[in-house]
Amino acid sequence: MQEDSFEKKIFLVASVLSIILTVVWCVFLGWKSIEHISLALATCCASFGLGSLVGFVFTIFGDEIEPLGKIRDAMIALASGIAGVSIASVGKITTLVGSIQIFSVAPEKISWFSVLFVVVYFIAGFYFMYITRKLILNPALAKSRVALDRIQLSGSVSLIAISLGNILPTGVLLGRSFIDDDMVEGGGKEVEQLRSELYSDEVDTFLNGCENDLKRGVPILPDSISKAALLHYYRTYFEPREVREAQMAKAESWINRALLRDPLDLAFQIKLADIFGLQDRYDEAVSIFERLERNDESPQYVQQWLGYFLLFIEGREREAIRHSLEFHRRFSDEASGLFNAACGYAQLYGIELREKHKSSIATSENRKKCLEILEQAISIDPETKATALKYATADDSFASLSSDKAFHRLTSTTSP
Repeated sequence: MQEDSFEKKIFLVASVLSIILTVVWCVFLGWKSIEHISLALATCCASFGLGSLVGFVFTIFGDEIEPLGKIRDAMIALASGIAGVSIASVGKITTLVGSIQIFSVAPEKISWFSVLFVVVYFIAGFYFMYITRKLILNPALAKSRVALDRIQLSGSVSLIAISLGNILPTGVLLGRSFIDDDMVEGGGKEVEQLRSELYSDEVDTFLNGCENDLKRGVPILPDSISKAALLHYYRTYFEPREVREAQMAKAESWINRALLRDPLDLAFQIKLADIFGLQDRYDEAVSIFERLERNDESPQYVQQWLGYFLLFIEGREREAIRHSLEFHRRFSDEASGLFNAACGYAQLYGIELREKHKSSIATSENRKKCLEILEQAISIDPETKATALKYATADDSFASLSSDKAFHRLTSTTSP
C-alpha cells in the first residue's frame, strides 16, 4: 500500500510538471503570436486527448471480465473521444500541425518537427491514461465493486435470516427457550423436534453464509449476528462430546460479537456464562452472574444459577448455599434451589470427612442439613430422587453420601 501511494505521488507530480512544461513550450513555440500559441495548445490537447482515448480503449478488454463491463467501458471511451475531439475541429488538425513551424520557412508544408510534436503528445496521452487506470481508476473501481458485493452478500444472508422465522420456534429465536444436558439426554418428542429444526438445511445455509461473510469481511446485520449466536448456543447441547469443544468455541465467538453490538444484553451475558460453565471456566461464569445479580433488571433466576455455579468453586460452598436458599425463599414452590443447597452441604460434608480421615460422621451438622433440605426438595419434586442418585458417584456433590443408609432410604425409588 505504501509503494502504491508513493507511485501515485510521483505520477501526480510528473503530470503537473508536464502541464507546466507544455504551457511554457507552447508559449516558446508561438512567441509573440497569440495565434500560434493558441494553435500549439490546441494541437497539444487534441493529440493528448486522442492518445488518452486509445489508451483507455486499450486497457478496457484486459481489465474487464464480464461482457457488460466491456460494453460499459466502451461507451465511456466513446464519450471521452467525443469530448476530446470537441477540443479542436478535426478538419483543422492538419492546419494546426502545419501552422506550428519553427525551423521551416514554408508554413504550408508539415515539417518533421510538427509531426514529432503531435506524436509525442499522442504517446504522452496514451501512457497517461494507461497509468491513470492502473494506479487510480482501477483500484477505485475495484473498491466500489467489493463494497457492492458486500452489500449484496449481506442482503442474501439477511433474507435467509428472515425465512428462519417460519422454521424455528419463537423461543429459540428470542433466546428464551431453556435447555440443558439433562433435557437432551432425556430425549422426547419436543427435544427431537428442536434438534431437527436446529440442523435443518435452512439453518445450515444461514450459518455457513455468516461464516463466509466473516472470511470475506462482509458486514453482517445485527439481527443476523444475534440469530447466529443463539443457533450456535443451542446447537452446543446437541453436539457429541468429542466435537462439542469446537462448537462451544463457535458459540462463544458469536455471542461475543452480539455483545460487542450491545454489551448490556442480559440474555447474551447469561448464555456466555453458561458456555463458560460448559467449558469448566467457572470463575468467569460466576463473575458474570455476580455482576448480573446486582442488576435489578436481571431475571430472578440469575440468583439460582449463581448458587449452582458457585458449587464448582472450592471454598465457596457456603455462598452457593446462601444464594440457593434465598432463591427458594422467593419461590417456595420450586425445588432446584433446595437441591443446590443440599449439594452444597453434601460437599461441605465431604470436606469434613477428608479433613478428619473418616468414612462417615453421623453427628455432622453438614450431613444433617443436607438430608433435611434434600427431603424438602423431594417433597416438592419427587424426580429429585433420581437426580440426587445420579450425583452420588465419585467427584460429584453427593459422593460423600454414596454409602450413607439415610441418603439411600431418602432417594429410594421403590415403595417401602
